[in-house]
Amino acid sequence: MKYKINFFLLACLTTLHLQADDLRASLLSNMKEFDTIATQTKQNEHYQPYIISVFHGKELEKLGVSNLKEALTLVPGVDMATDNFNNQTPIFRGSNPFAYGQSKLLIDGVVVNNLFFDAYSEYLSMPIEMIKRIEVIRGPGSKVDGINAYAGSINVVTYAEDVDDFLSNDKLVFKYGSYDYRMGGFVKNFKTQTLKTHIDFYYQKDNKNISSGPDGVSQGSLGSANVGLSQSGDAPLWLDEYSLGLNMQYKEFSLKARILQHKQGSAYGINLALPQKSDRIKLPSYYAELGYAKKIDDFHVDIKVGVKYDAFDSKAKLAPDDVNLSGVVFPNGGYGEHYAKQRVLYQSSYLKYDGFINHHITLGYRVTQEKTIAIKSKLSNLATGNAALVDYTNTLPFFDKDARRTVYTFSLQDTYDVNEKLSVLYGVNYEQTSYKNAGLEPRVSFVYRKDFKNIFKAIYSCSHRNPSWQEMFTKNNHARVGSTNLEPEKVTSYELAYIRNFTSDSYLQSNLFYLVNKNQIYNSAADPVYRNVGKTDIYGIELEYKGHIFPDDELYANYAYIDGRYTVDGVSTSNSLPNVAHHLAKGYYIYNLSSAVSLGTTLKYVGSKERMPTDLRPKLKAYTTLDTALNYKNTHYNYSVNVSVKNIFDADVRYPSPQGTYVQDYAQERRTFLIAFKKSFR
Repeated sequence: MKYKINFFLLACLTTLHLQADDLRASLLSNMKEFDTIATQTKQNEHYQPYIISVFHGKELEKLGVSNLKEALTLVPGVDMATDNFNNQTPIFRGSNPFAYGQSKLLIDGVVVNNLFFDAYSEYLSMPIEMIKRIEVIRGPGSKVDGINAYAGSINVVTYAEDVDDFLSNDKLVFKYGSYDYRMGGFVKNFKTQTLKTHIDFYYQKDNKNISSGPDGVSQGSLGSANVGLSQSGDAPLWLDEYSLGLNMQYKEFSLKARILQHKQGSAYGINLALPQKSDRIKLPSYYAELGYAKKIDDFHVDIKVGVKYDAFDSKAKLAPDDVNLSGVVFPNGGYGEHYAKQRVLYQSSYLKYDGFINHHITLGYRVTQEKTIAIKSKLSNLATGNAALVDYTNTLPFFDKDARRTVYTFSLQDTYDVNEKLSVLYGVNYEQTSYKNAGLEPRVSFVYRKDFKNIFKAIYSCSHRNPSWQEMFTKNNHARVGSTNLEPEKVTSYELAYIRNFTSDSYLQSNLFYLVNKNQIYNSAADPVYRNVGKTDIYGIELEYKGHIFPDDELYANYAYIDGRYTVDGVSTSNSLPNVAHHLAKGYYIYNLSSAVSLGTTLKYVGSKERMPTDLRPKLKAYTTLDTALNYKNTHYNYSVNVSVKNIFDADVRYPSPQGTYVQDYAQERRTFLIAFKKSFR
């Protein structure tokens, strides 16, 4: 059998020059066999029925990109936002900048969004040296194996993918930079005849504190009587975390697991009052997924069972000295400890069938059980104003200790190769929960390959986002109040794309999109209860180019224009999208001075952002950042050194704050430097 396969491959290569178009169609059909999740394309991403951008870790290392967050800021149409926790999140195409869960993050195919926020801020600091490839789908179309992405999905592929390679890709990494940033980590692969194992580990910390304020107390976040207690000073944005990842493969069985211990400063304050430097938030994340995958004739069985734990763990000063809360004065300020631990159990079974000519059918289900398994709520004495903590877990909990939810998702999908030029993907998802149901959600995608140089796509898709734990179950909080009556946010997407391939590694991708968002979830400082009050129509264009100017360089550039209309409670409040940059332009250029030395430059432009109509502050100013990096690679001893400077011209970068909070928005780091050393083992 092995000799027949080798002969077949040799025959394919022999006919490459004679029947190029037929071979491309054959490769396209065979490629789908490897497409285990929507974003895991590995190659020929332009033929996939999605709008995809792919970034390679080794290329990003040359640019001095430090972590996953910095990499995602290069994606077309993606901006960043944050909140008073410094819970940072990528914003796809301007979709609800103050909400979480708009996108899904997968690491080697495992969803890692936490249950409390439905966010993944704790993973955005993942060092780029641990990442082989980042695959980003923009739009709600990336629904596979019961995973619904609302605005986009991100699949991080680690070097576990390389266990089968002849080269080991083992490495040691050390980094040092601004704010006393220090990082150390390694990647190690083991392989026997039947067992393959990948381990990655990193530890990193810094001492980042950024001048901020006046804080939200100045806007009445703790009542009008306390406005005079507002402070300005350094917001504690420091980081201290480590992570250990494990991937194992034994015949048809696989195990994917990770431990992430993430600790950070309390940022801009839980109650919008500037916290102390030592105040902290912990967002630990642990998961383990056991899989079984086997191909039997025309059937492919894929069964997964997993468990995930995450927690919100805060210890901080919540209110300044002499604060007056409901007539009780706290001379030494108010303090609190809040802890909520969640558990997610899930199981999925999917059957793929390729027995029908030109059809690839997938049918299956995913069941998820979500539950809060522990909470703790301690506050300064609310009756006397004494700073000593009192246990209010049972009498005044900050969270519903009985929070739980079950989600059932069923999906049917078929990819039909009409002919060697046209493919159609169509299918439907159905989801039912123990609260509000999302119902049926169809998807249709057309991919027309006129020839190698010209590819056209048309996509129609519906998806949703279930309310996060915070939006449903938060209690007794000045800034946010949950509601179990929330409906899922829903989106309907229409997209057209054209890809022009110039060579095998240079292309121009352009796409138009129109998104109809309903039931969007908002709250405000004036009304902290989460409600389905928003409707947003968003439209725009994205252009993405990758290629060369000279034989020894690499050029990447993209531009996105985003606009639309925002409606709240059925009343149009603005002819423009609030808190959204209409113009986003990013790009990088790498010039290889020699086989050992390269120079990289990264440029990002984020346009100005209008406020909500009731927000009288001037619009948030546009900013431009320029980064540069010098990379040296010694092939004899297999090590590399990268020196980079970020935001060379010290631009003032700020993320928008909601009305009634930090009046001068959330300040971010300015000019920084980074030195990275990597030693590879072959």
